[in-house]
Amino acid sequence: MKKITILTAIAGLTLGASLAYGYTVDGGGVVGSKHDMNELSGAAPDSLGRVCAFCHTPHHKLEATELDYNPLWSHTINVDTTFASYETVTFNSTIAGDPLAGPSRLCMSCHDGVIAVDQHYGSTGTALTGKITDDGFGDIAVGKFSDLSNDHPIGFDLTNIHTTDAGIRANLKAPANSTLDTKEIAATLGFNNGQGQLLMTCASCHDVHNRDNVDTAFLYEKQMDSQFCVMCHDK
Repeated sequence: MKKITILTAIAGLTLGASLAYGYTVDGGGVVGSKHDMNELSGAAPDSLGRVCAFCHTPHHKLEATELDYNPLWSHTINVDTTFASYETVTFNSTIAGDPLAGPSRLCMSCHDGVIAVDQHYGSTGTALTGKITDDGFGDIAVGKFSDLSNDHPIGFDLTNIHTTDAGIRANLKAPANSTLDTKEIAATLGFNNGQGQLLMTCASCHDVHNRDNVDTAFLYEKQMDSQFCVMCHDK
């Protein structure tokens, strides 16, 4: 009975992010994926060969007032609250307070180019993302220099976004030959911040536990023919 309970808890950690949005894609987990730090060149493997430990802990989770979403987190987070957000005259929405609301701040604990991706359980780690001086194509340090102004906007309210921007669908468009159902974008991909808003976050696009989508940056759909983009964008 104890073994079953432990396995159930681990499975809950693995699937939690996807289930939180009511939207799942068949995937093979983290082992062997780009999120398996034990397999990352230049990273320091976990002393016990654990994979989940780089992000999660069953005990003594990280406590921080900046986190409004904390799935038993074990990785140091970036508490910088001055991240520059995406802005353009064609973006008819506003960032609802913290652009890193929800799981996005957890993502930045690896993708900010400052905190080592293999840091965990008190270890400082050895592997940093991105280059020292720039944030260029190919770099995974998308939040380097606390700058998200050149990235897809996050932290804005998805509710009724289609009424203010004619280029955004109300419902997901399932690409040809896709097993995904057509669902309301805001309710399916949004993070509920408890203030009546469903926010766009990193997890609105990326399924961090989906090993089978490593070739598409853990995205919910393939990029061929922009299938992923047109799920939301009516272009």
